[in-house]
Amino acid sequence: MKSSRYLGQAAMEAAVLPSRAAYLIAVGSEGGFRVAVTVASSRWGGMTEPIVEVSASGLSEHHEQAVRIAGVEALVNVDADPQAAEEIGESLGLTVVALADIRKDAVAFTCSPDEVREFTDRSYPPIAASPDGPLWQLAVAGGVDPGRDEHARVSEREDEFGRYQLQNDTRIQGTVEQFGEYRSTTPGHTPLVLWVAEEDGLADSLGFWNTRALRPVDTIDMPMLLLPGADAVKHWMQFPQQVAHLLGARPGQFEPDVVLVSRSASPEQVLELASVLGLDATNEEPRAGVRIPAPPARTAPFTFRTDLDPWHWVTLERHYGVPTSFDVQVFADGPSTLRFTPPVRFNGQAGALVRFWGEPLLGLPARRSLARLVHPDAQWRNGKLQLAFLPISHQLAVQMTFVLLPQATEQLLDDATAMHQLSSAGRLGAALSERADSSALLEPGVYEAAIALTTPRSKELMKRLQELRADGSPDADLAELAATWGGRSERRYLPADKLNNVGVEDRAAALERLCALGWAERGLESTCPSCASRSFVPLNQTSGSPQCPGCGAVSAYQSGSAPTAVQYRLDSFTDRASDNGLLPHLLVIAELCRRKPRSHFLPGTDVTFNDGVQEEVDIFGIWDGKVLSGEVKTSASEFNEAQLRRDVALSQRLGADIHLLASVAPVAEEIRDTARKLCKAAGLELEVLDQADLRPPSHKAAPATAADGLGWLRTATTDLVALVENGTPINRGQVAQILKTASGGGAPVPGHIAALFWAMSERRDEAAKLLHRLLSTLDTAIREHNATEELAGRSR
Repeated sequence: MKSSRYLGQAAMEAAVLPSRAAYLIAVGSEGGFRVAVTVASSRWGGMTEPIVEVSASGLSEHHEQAVRIAGVEALVNVDADPQAAEEIGESLGLTVVALADIRKDAVAFTCSPDEVREFTDRSYPPIAASPDGPLWQLAVAGGVDPGRDEHARVSEREDEFGRYQLQNDTRIQGTVEQFGEYRSTTPGHTPLVLWVAEEDGLADSLGFWNTRALRPVDTIDMPMLLLPGADAVKHWMQFPQQVAHLLGARPGQFEPDVVLVSRSASPEQVLELASVLGLDATNEEPRAGVRIPAPPARTAPFTFRTDLDPWHWVTLERHYGVPTSFDVQVFADGPSTLRFTPPVRFNGQAGALVRFWGEPLLGLPARRSLARLVHPDAQWRNGKLQLAFLPISHQLAVQMTFVLLPQATEQLLDDATAMHQLSSAGRLGAALSERADSSALLEPGVYEAAIALTTPRSKELMKRLQELRADGSPDADLAELAATWGGRSERRYLPADKLNNVGVEDRAAALERLCALGWAERGLESTCPSCASRSFVPLNQTSGSPQCPGCGAVSAYQSGSAPTAVQYRLDSFTDRASDNGLLPHLLVIAELCRRKPRSHFLPGTDVTFNDGVQEEVDIFGIWDGKVLSGEVKTSASEFNEAQLRRDVALSQRLGADIHLLASVAPVAEEIRDTARKLCKAAGLELEVLDQADLRPPSHKAAPATAADGLGWLRTATTDLVALVENGTPINRGQVAQILKTASGGGAPVPGHIAALFWAMSERRDEAAKLLHRLLSTLDTAIREHNATEELAGRSR
């Protein structure tokens, strides 16, 4: 029986969240809105589920944006046209579920809010609106299904819907208990957003609902209220004072205090409500954000504006779910078991989704076939691997088969082709890479030295002879060329001082590097006095009296008065691979992997498609989560338009995300422009590598100075302050990057990462104050250092 190969322990994370939907209603359908709110109110996470109107032409741009940003699992058709609903689902890549089937399929993995809500006193349930009551009340508090036993009280008092909003104690607000975001881009703390609904308008109830649905759940403070007009609110006892109490409890992170929004009320009606609430108009520049330390609380008079749209505050990236971390023992050739305690506590039988990410999944493209290799029921969501559980238990144990990048690359080719195999050149390149780390080709002079040592072949010799004859060169030049190239019988060898294509300072090091790789060997040159032939004698085969391999006469090591020089030549396998043009492929792969180490490429593959078409692709593989395919040329002039069209079409057919255009020589801007246009038409990204990327001029970095160190530390501290003041959770990757900045690019030690991550997570407030003091101290140190350097310069 085959045993699994143990790779070690790895860190992983998981986030638990409900399956969520967006509801499709007909344009202007109050009945559809009521049904959608009632259904959403019965689902965990329901307050974050958009409700959008469907017209004959589909969704408005505004509503389509709401669905995309919400990141729902499916669309639920309440009363929209079925054909239009299906077309919308197809355009958004989402399943359309009939209202009667909402407890099935893609939206079934959730539960009642009562299953996740922890009640302190069940005698005081949250309020809900009557299913046939005013629309604004239903949007504010949610509804209850008369056929289900739900823990909510249907209120008949209008003012309660204002007061309970302030207390966050409505039925719909209970749907986001134990619901959060593991990553969210936010604008920072914002003014209170107050919607005004006159005459029970659908437009304001729907606008309020969707803005609130996209509001960050737990990362920032963005209060929202929906109220009727002034004629109703002015009769609510002490309500203006309660609003003022809320406003006065908020630190001054924003301007103004309140943003008034309405699609049904006239400007005069909006101003009248502001007056009832005791608000003053302002023309101060609006702002939102986070300041550390937090400024003092706001004070009366509280201000408002009516010309701001809160939509741009909520249309930002977010990833839902309550996260947790755990370790997993990883095996390469068999299943690995993931065990952890879900961070969400359920009061009964419930369904949920779990998203997984971490080291064993890094670098994998988000393709369906790869998800199923890891787990047969897995899907990709926001770059994370998602599984559904119904019911979900208090302890989870899941088996996954973690796919290594070589296996994933093979699967991607299986998906796109009928048959594939390494080309003859690709087999040479793969074998050469297995013998040694080809990233050495990126070092100064190593690639050039290997090319210089490559034995010229007959077609190249013929090409050079034709060039010399065309130039009218004398026969002596032709004879010298033939003697230099040596035909096919013996591999080329050269001493260090003959590497004219390598800088003098890099020659010896480059040749020795090739020897260290096992790609080249050292030796001496022997010259036969009888037949005048020259031979390479490996150092381990040298003797006191070398013998000519041709005529057998006793030879001498290197003729003339010059001292005997060490010669270098490629071993036969490397020489053959280089003659087949593999070194530029390996050079490009080395640079791609240097930029993004979580990568794997094949250096030449023959592919056959289902229609029988056969092609060869120079480079195909995975580039840190994306599929890359492309062509490598030694001369950029070979990239004419016909060649580019062929290459881009092949990358597209292979299912690539990125098309690669690479040449060891400079790539002209005209070629780049043509490639960009072709890639844009094919829906591909373009990556160009040429001489500037692959063979940068060698130079030695100047040693770091004290000023450099102070600058690095200040930049890192500034970056850290920005992260803290953004208010979002800080991850280990951000911490590692900050430590790398502080050290001038050096790799941080894992212990330092762990320590700083703990400090930023557990002592965030104290850290913020310390960081501001550190910035001040660094500024002083930099000023004093600069002043000292300036004085020293004057004295010199």
